[in-house]
Amino acid sequence: MSVANVLFDVLGPVAVLVVLGAILGPRLGIDAGSLSRLAYWVFGPAFVFVLLAGADLDRSVVFKLIAASLAGMAAALVVAVGWARAGGAGYELGAAVTMTSVWGNVGNAGLAIVAFALGEDALPIAGVLMVTINLASLILGVGMAQARTASIGGAILRGLTAPMSVAGGVALAVNLSGVDVPLLADRSLGLLADALIPVMLFTLGIQLVSSGRPSWSNDLSVVLVAKLAVAPLAAWLAATALGLEGDFLAAVVIQSAMPPAVFCAVVASENDLLPERVTAAVVLGTLASALTLPLVLLAV
Repeated sequence: MSVANVLFDVLGPVAVLVVLGAILGPRLGIDAGSLSRLAYWVFGPAFVFVLLAGADLDRSVVFKLIAASLAGMAAALVVAVGWARAGGAGYELGAAVTMTSVWGNVGNAGLAIVAFALGEDALPIAGVLMVTINLASLILGVGMAQARTASIGGAILRGLTAPMSVAGGVALAVNLSGVDVPLLADRSLGLLADALIPVMLFTLGIQLVSSGRPSWSNDLSVVLVAKLAVAPLAAWLAATALGLEGDFLAAVVIQSAMPPAVFCAVVASENDLLPERVTAAVVLGTLASALTLPLVLLAV
């Protein structure tokens, strides 16, 4: 894959939809929160179900995908926690840095980039990775945020009962049982699933504009290194060691190289966990990924 193909054929369409969201969203008075909730409760679960219910993936491969993606997240977590302890950062700052170092934007941008770079046949792989990373990150992020006042049991339950997690569990049950989904349900879910990627990219543009101009702080450099460099490298090493190759290896690395998830800012805001710091990490990480993702795509 050439540099031109990466920039124009893979990242170009993603950038166009994000820019459209940034330009048209505020002018049309579109509420990013409403779009996010629609994607979270409707489009996302439909997408996960459609991808996984009919996916022809070997169980051993699925376990390897999960293990490799978790390895990337674990490496980023070690970097963030190590920095927090070595630098004497307070709990809130350490939690904010850890969450944004671990939780990648595997939904808003990751799915589209995998589809454009590897083809739509790779979407079931990206779907498995999306569910894995989002579920683990949701439990970790909410757990750290709520640990100041409550146990992490609620966070674990919230992660397991999230719409996409439930849809993923149902889809895997359907897949393993061999049950045929009724045509009416299949087509209806398919239409909803097709809306996820464009809606999420458009929403990302609105969210980036509404977050304002970020201010720099030293902890942001830790997030950028952990999320954009350490996580994909560790995921690549783990995936290679597990014997993954081709689209499986490429999808793991691409999803692990995504910048901090926009949903990090939502969790930080809802739990009063340094929301300005977290939002700055999301915005700067997204901007920095415009430089790192082309390198990742050329490498895989």
